[in-house]
Amino acid sequence: MSCLPESGGCERPFTDAFVNHLNQSEGRQYLHRACLDIHGTGAPQPEALYVEPDTDLQLVIERKSISWPIDYPYRHSNDHFISQVLSDALKGLKVDDLYEVRFPMLIQGKREQLRGFVLRATDKIRANWAKVESGIALTERVNENWWWSFRRVPSSEREDNSPSAGLQVTWVGRSMMLEDWLSPSEPPDDLASTLQNIYSACVAKFAAYTIARRVLVLDPHGDLRHHFAEWWHELWTALPPPPVIEEIWSGMFDYVDDETQDWQFERLR
Repeated sequence: MSCLPESGGCERPFTDAFVNHLNQSEGRQYLHRACLDIHGTGAPQPEALYVEPDTDLQLVIERKSISWPIDYPYRHSNDHFISQVLSDALKGLKVDDLYEVRFPMLIQGKREQLRGFVLRATDKIRANWAKVESGIALTERVNENWWWSFRRVPSSEREDNSPSAGLQVTWVGRSMMLEDWLSPSEPPDDLASTLQNIYSACVAKFAAYTIARRVLVLDPHGDLRHHFAEWWHELWTALPPPPVIEEIWSGMFDYVDDETQDWQFERLR
């Protein structure tokens, strides 16, 4: 059975990268057999099936994204939306030096309200361009969560690889305080509920593969990207996965070094 990525469902580049990691680190020879969830069988299916030809050992993989804050994907998309509105609104502005606009990271709000917020900011930037060129920073705080600032970047603050001229957007996150620590032993209700839903989905999808190696790969986003395996071990103690999930891994596309990005996998359970 062949995999047809254009049909949806199976994320072949990701599952292949994960299986290549297993093959190299464990000395296995798993080969792709099928994208299970794009073939309508009537029953829930994991994403992909791999088989080791010499042993007939089966491997099934289910990949799930998980975020904290729970609405991180939407708020992150707001950041991209703001960048696009800003870029369009300042198009044609003559820029002969390096300038920076700052916004709060993971900003919340409806798109039309955010559009108005950004357009009012760009109107003030254009109206006060001479001040900015002279080195005066512009700043405005609409409320606790909506603010912006705009300035010419001093030469002393520029990175070695910074462009000599242009507009850059910097997203500013709040400083992590002790009370912001996400406790794995007492996870928030929203996070616990999300994890239980992932467990339930895996129970249904792995039901027909009791003799296979059953692996859940989590793609963590937001604050969850910054935790080590020890943190996850505490989370599994507080919210133990069902036995049908034999292994849990994390899989993130991140920087391997200063210039290179690649998939990174870590066994969490």
